[in-house]
Formats: sequence, C-alpha cells, structure tokens
Amino acid sequence: MTADTIDFHSPVREFVAHPPVAVAAEHDFGDAATIALVSELGHTGVLVDVDGPRPFCPVGTRAVIVRSANRLARVLNTGCFDRARIVGIGVHPGPEYGVELPDSPAAAGPLRQVLDGVAGPGSTRGSRVQLTKRELEVVLTYVLGATVRETATQHFIAESTVRTHLRRVTDRYVAAGRPVSNKAQLLIELISDGWVDRNRLLRR
Repeated sequence: MTADTIDFHSPVREFVAHPPVAVAAEHDFGDAATIALVSELGHTGVLVDVDGPRPFCPVGTRAVIVRSANRLARVLNTGCFDRARIVGIGVHPGPEYGVELPDSPAAAGPLRQVLDGVAGPGSTRGSRVQLTKRELEVVLTYVLGATVRETATQHFIAESTVRTHLRRVTDRYVAAGRPVSNKAQLLIELISDGWVDRNRLLRR
C-alpha cells in the first residue's frame, strides 16, 4: 500500500434482486449523480460506455438512461439494448423506444415510476449513514480528487487523521450493509444519502 492509498478492503456491494438499469456514460460528474439517483430509487445502476465499438451490455437490462442526443444515437445503434426501454433525461427517444423526462429535480418521481414499471419495484434503502460536519468536510475533499496529503494540508490535520476519518465513514457504510471499495463508490453513497448536492457536482 502506497503512502497515498486508502485500503478500501470491503467487498463491492452486490445487487441480485432486480435487473440492472444501464446508464449511458457521458464521462462527467453527471454519471455518478445518475447512478446515485438510480440507487436511491432502489435499483441497480450500471455505467455503460457506449463510445467503443463493442460496448458492455449488462445481462437482463430492461432500462437504459441517456442524457444526450449523441448517447441516444449510440444506444440505438449498439443493437444490444433492443429489449430495454430508453429513458431520456432531457432527450426525446421517441414513443417507440421509450420516454422523455425533464432534466430537473422533478424527474425523480417519474423516473421511479418508469423504473419500477420496467424493472420491478425498487428495494427499500437502509437508513442514511450519519457523518459529523468535520468528517464530511474531510471525506468530501478526498473523494472529490485530493490525495491524502493534500486533504491533510487543506484541513490542517495529520495524514493519519484523514485516514481515521475515512475509515470511520467507510465502516459506517459497511455496518449499514452498503460497503464501498473505492473513492467513486464512496462518492456515490454520499450523493445517495444527500451529503453531496448533485447539482453542485454538475457545476464543478
């Protein structure tokens, strides 16, 4: 383990109850926000890169979320999502392919209805994991891209203290049945619990 590596030893969370909901990657913060929203609604979100010649198509996918006309065209051309309903966020896939939802916070309710109708009712999520104000400040600095050393410097604390905060927070997610194994997963869980504003992330 290097000096700047956090040992996220917990296993990746596994979902088995519902077919996956594919999210066409835009390669921006919106990807994490969309996956977090899908998770918050009780479904399994899988990020899919449709830019390559042979995109990964999760088995059993019944819904694909797209956020741009470009990704919509790519999803339609892959041929591997023919049986899935397309959910366009601010994009119109056409009634023969799916449904368009507004690109606004008001879309969460209708999105839940669409996903529940296509993939079955979402599971009930556990309670929100609680963080202190200081834990949140330190953890957010780290998961949004800073190294352990940079996080320590920014908050005027020792690197060991940064690691302690990260360990306590990840242990709480493990105890809640929502283990994380890397920065991205921790960020998704923080967004899902409402500790990070999705709209602020998109403006970064």
